[in-house]
Amino acid sequence: MRKFPRRFAVVLVMTVGVSFLAGCATYPPPKEEILDSQTYRNGYKDVWESVLATLSEQNIEIKSMRKRSGEIVAEDGTIELRQYELGRYDSKYCFCGSPQRYHVLRDLVGEYKISVTPASGRRTSVKIDVSYRASTYSGEQFTGWFPCLSKGIFEPFFLDEVDNRLYGRRTPVPTRSIKGREPSHKLDWWKPTEP
Repeated sequence: MRKFPRRFAVVLVMTVGVSFLAGCATYPPPKEEILDSQTYRNGYKDVWESVLATLSEQNIEIKSMRKRSGEIVAEDGTIELRQYELGRYDSKYCFCGSPQRYHVLRDLVGEYKISVTPASGRRTSVKIDVSYRASTYSGEQFTGWFPCLSKGIFEPFFLDEVDNRLYGRRTPVPTRSIKGREPSHKLDWWKPTEP
C-alpha cells in the first residue's frame, strides 16, 4: 500500500518537470543571440535594390525610406496570430504570451527597421531590427498595442533571401505597371506612396 503513493509522487514530479521544460522551449531566444546583420560582397546599389526586392516579394509594405542614409522602415500586418493555449498567443515569428485579464489579442503587426551601410572595399552590410505588436481588445473595444518578442526566425530568413537574390539564386524581379504607366525594369515602383 505504501509503494503506490510513493510511485505516484515520483511520476507526478517527473510529469510536472517535463511539462515545465516543454513550456520553456516556446520562449524566444535573447535578442543578442538573434542573427540580425550580414555583410555582402556587393556594392551599395545592388544590396539596396536586393533589400527592396526582397521586401516586395514578401508583400511587406515600405512605410519610409532614405537611400542616402540607407534607412528603410517597413511593416507587415498579415502575420498570423495563434492562440495555442487559453489566453496565450504566438506566431511563427514571435511570442506574445498573455495579455491582461479579460483582454484578447487580435491583429499582429511586424515592424522592420533596416539599415544598409557601405563597409570597407566593395562590401555592404545590412542590419534588420524587428519588433512585433498585437492589438488588444476588451470585448469589442480596442485598448492598445501589446509588444511581442521575436523568436529570431524572420531576421536570418530575410538576410538569406537578400543573399539569394544578390548571388543569382533567384528569378529576376517581376515588372508591373502602375496607374497606366508601362512596366519598368527600374525599382521605382517599390517606393512608398505619398499621402
